[in-house]
Amino acid sequence: MYKSIFLSLMLAVSSLSLSAVTKFDEPVTKNGLYKKMIHLNPLALTIGGFEMGYERVTTKKESFYINAGYYLSSEAGALDLKDEYSNMNGFRLEVQYRFYRKPNNYIRNVYLAPFANFKTVSADYNRYIYNSSPPYGSTTVTENRSATTVSFGYMLGMRRSVFENIYMDLGIGGGIFLPVSGDNHKDLNIGLFSPYQKGVQFKASFGFSIAL
Repeated sequence: MYKSIFLSLMLAVSSLSLSAVTKFDEPVTKNGLYKKMIHLNPLALTIGGFEMGYERVTTKKESFYINAGYYLSSEAGALDLKDEYSNMNGFRLEVQYRFYRKPNNYIRNVYLAPFANFKTVSADYNRYIYNSSPPYGSTTVTENRSATTVSFGYMLGMRRSVFENIYMDLGIGGGIFLPVSGDNHKDLNIGLFSPYQKGVQFKASFGFSIAL
């Protein structure tokens, strides 16, 4: 009798162990651990830009990530919401080294990544000067404003599987931002998503990635 009870308990424990392994160790992709990923940021399109990133696995829980973006918009994208800007032109380059909590094939994963970022932007600012005496009216003066900033910091992110090998990638963090050229960092600053100002700033990211 005791032998039967013992065997039953052993079978139950084995069953629980197998289910736990299946829950946490089953790969999302059919081919096991992915080796590289292509990243896309759809939000960049809304401000006249295009961003693409590449991530390559270095170990089961670590990877190297690089992202580049180019911005070209006659309406100056999000800057046009702040003031009368036009003809935006910009470029950014960011590198990260990601440390994941779990191996790189999980449905949900969390990572911590130190980053280094370089970005530059220029845009035309249309300033209106109103005449207070005859002849009344206004004159438009166009000034070209520019800013270039480098930054270093950390991102805390989450990756979540949307389909078998397509992931949503969210991140928030911050670091030290150092202006290196230009005189209009405050005017061209877009808080959280595109900071340029000197000092410690928050930073956020959003995108989708395809595992290959």
